[in-house]
This record gives sequence, structure tokens and C-alpha cells, in this order.
Amino acid sequence: MCAYLHLTAPKVKRQSTKEAWSRFNFGRRLFLTEDLSRYDYFMADFLKQIVANRKVIVEYGCGDGLWLEYLAKQFPDRQFIGIEWNSRLAEYARKHRFRFLKNVAIHCEDATQVSVDCDFYYNFGLVEHFDDPTPVIRSWTEHLEPNGFALFTVPNLLSYIYNMARFNLDLEQMLGKEEVVVGDYGLSNLWSHNLFLKKIMDAGLEIRMFNIIEELGDMRPMMVIGFKRADKKQS
Repeated sequence: MCAYLHLTAPKVKRQSTKEAWSRFNFGRRLFLTEDLSRYDYFMADFLKQIVANRKVIVEYGCGDGLWLEYLAKQFPDRQFIGIEWNSRLAEYARKHRFRFLKNVAIHCEDATQVSVDCDFYYNFGLVEHFDDPTPVIRSWTEHLEPNGFALFTVPNLLSYIYNMARFNLDLEQMLGKEEVVVGDYGLSNLWSHNLFLKKIMDAGLEIRMFNIIEELGDMRPMMVIGFKRADKKQS
């Protein structure tokens, strides 16, 4: 499979800002601290299970390339592509993570504007920063191989204690809501389980797995695995 970048440009506004993401923590290493290690080990094992049976893997919003570096070293015969709109993070990835890796490339592009041919794509904490993620996910999925997989993690609106502490929200602001907008790297959406699953399905993916994963103690983001059926026409 050859991986091509396609200009798709759905009419979607990115609510975060490059200035905010320029302050994003980069240069982290995996499996170093007790708080993060449980999450890191879980995601590492989970990603390896999927990548083992894939050929071309794309990370939309790859940041400084932390997970791409790890996976590219584990699977030197697979092709990995990162899409990252922040030039500072993309340049760090090229110089410090991918310098000696021949099977991974990063493109400094806006993930709302491009799609890549692949049979597995994933993103961590990205789509909640779009005003409407569905058309973006649909554009990525249009270039996903039949029976290809997609993985998403996003913040969880129902993690009340964490959201109260991080975003200074009152419980009344979250109870009974399907969506709450908070000021995170510009603006970010917190979704209920049902609303997030609907957005994924509306984009043309069929849900294979839904899970809540523990991260940093109290933060429990939602994780969804969807797949593109070969016998189902995409809407």
C-alpha cells in the first residue's frame, strides 16, 4: 500500500491555537513515572496488537512523535506517518525522534485539511478541539482501507472530579449535559459517552470497542475503536 496525502478541507474550525500548543510539553519518554506508566503500558500493548496486523499507520495530531517513535522501533517493516500542525513539535520529532528511523515520516499539516491512505489511524486528545469532529473523521475514514481500524481517545465529561479540578467547573455545569465547552488550548469539548459514540458513527465508522481508561489517577478518558466495513458504503 502506498500512502498519499489528500487535501480534503472539510468546513471545520479548529478551536485550539498554535500559540497554546507551542507551550505543549514535549520530549517526554515512555514508562518513566509511576502515575503515567499504567496508561503508557496499556496503550503500548494495545497499539502493538493492532499495528501487528496493519501495513500503513497514521497518527493525526502526533505532537512530538512520542508514540510514532515507539511503534516504528517495534515494527521496522511497517510504514508510519505523522500529521502535526505545530511546526515546533514537528521539527522536534524530525530531529530527536525520527532522525535514524527510515520507516516513519512527519508532515507539518493541519489534520482538518488532509487525509492519508492507510489501514489504521489513531489520535489522542485531538478531535475534541474541533468545533465539529464528524466531517473531519469522515474525511480520514474515506481514505482508510476497507476493514481498517481507527482509534480515538478524548476527555470524558463524566469524570466529574477531574473536570472540576482542571477546568474549574461546578457539578451543576456537567450534570445532565451531553456537551460542555471548556478553555483548554483555546477551546475544547467535553462529551458524554453517547454523544461521542454518535459522532464517531455519524462519520462512517462502526464501533468495535468502547472503554474508559485510567490516566493520571482521576482522569478517565474515553477510548473508541471503530472500523470501516468492506461491505458497507460510506455515507
